[in-house]
Amino acid sequence: MLESITGWIRALVGAAVFCALALALCPEGRVKRVLRFACGLVMAAALLSPVLSVDMESLPQALARYSEAAERCAGSAEETADRLNRTIIEGECETYILDKAAALGLEVREAAVTARWNDEGFWYPWECRLSTGEGDMSGLSRLIEAELGIPEARQRWEAEE
Repeated sequence: MLESITGWIRALVGAAVFCALALALCPEGRVKRVLRFACGLVMAAALLSPVLSVDMESLPQALARYSEAAERCAGSAEETADRLNRTIIEGECETYILDKAAALGLEVREAAVTARWNDEGFWYPWECRLSTGEGDMSGLSRLIEAELGIPEARQRWEAEE
């Protein structure tokens, strides 16, 4: 593909140089006007040569291959964006839990949130796992349920000593 574009550009530049030299060497008058017209035809032919040399029998196959490749790229980009959105939501929820625990004076060493896909088309926090020290975690548990929508049944508390 790149080779054909390079060849086309070379042909276009070559035709332009040839026409410029011919017009520079030609005397003014009727002959120069005819030469200008001929140079215009040469430049148009050089410009349109890739279109004229297209193999019409293989064109549909090439277009189908490009279409399939574009669909694969779009699908891959969509999957990557989806994973990235999930990771961001999980990370933001984990940070939120750690910040709220610190604000409540509780010792939470680690928070891990798992997100799920909703039928309405977005990720939402589904469950969490918390590594905690000692203390009453009921206030944080209620806050997680109220703010993030994770019920106490899907909150896993692992006490570390």
